[in-house]
Amino acid sequence: MDVMLISVYALQKDDSKRQVWDEISRLIASFSGECVLMGDFNEVRTESERFGSQFHHVPARFFNQFIDQADLVDIPMDGPQYTWSNKWGSKFSKLDRFLVIEEHRIDYGPSPFRIYHSWFELEGFDDMVHNSWNSNFVENGINNPWVIFKKKLQLLKSNLRLWNSTTRDRMITKKKLLQDKVEEIDASLMLDGGNAALREQRVSAIKELTDLDHLSRIDSAQKAKIKWAIEGDENSSFFFMVLSIGRDVKML
Repeated sequence: MDVMLISVYALQKDDSKRQVWDEISRLIASFSGECVLMGDFNEVRTESERFGSQFHHVPARFFNQFIDQADLVDIPMDGPQYTWSNKWGSKFSKLDRFLVIEEHRIDYGPSPFRIYHSWFELEGFDDMVHNSWNSNFVENGINNPWVIFKKKLQLLKSNLRLWNSTTRDRMITKKKLLQDKVEEIDASLMLDGGNAALREQRVSAIKELTDLDHLSRIDSAQKAKIKWAIEGDENSSFFFMVLSIGRDVKML
């Protein structure tokens, strides 16, 4: 399908933002495919999306009208309730968002045996690979080095799946706890906006969430490259597959 990606960084003045909404509406109306808008819209939709500063009903109404008339869907995002804060932590707003005409899901198929780049940044990965590869129980009674090599790969594949499943569940739990913590801090700051200790805790929690999202983005980028190679022409797909296998064996 044809997809138009629109990166938005809206201006401060209300009349300038209206011009942006009108221009985007014209672009969407003239395009026959799917549209995805992303970025800093510099506007909130409801009063709950702003804290510590005045909520203006008129520009918010125009923004909501633009979204409704263009048949856009505001995709809920993970992370904290607010996407922007001033350096003192006294003002918060939700300014960044994704708007789409229609949401599509991508099925990457069954999980293959491959190395994800993000694993190298996770604690315990090196030890798991080292211990698995140096395990000598697969060599008992086996003299053929190629058979031993195959057995080692099979053991490593099994251990990788178990480690990845456990690590992924732990990261999901940690992310949920951090998100809940940020929401609790935001609620407390609404009552006591001058609490410096709470603002420091929020900055720390946001940093940890950002690090977790960074690892997710690494995996998503790698999946996208693999998907491109699979769906590309036969020669490029074959070359990518050989390159991946060679790289994985070399790393092991």
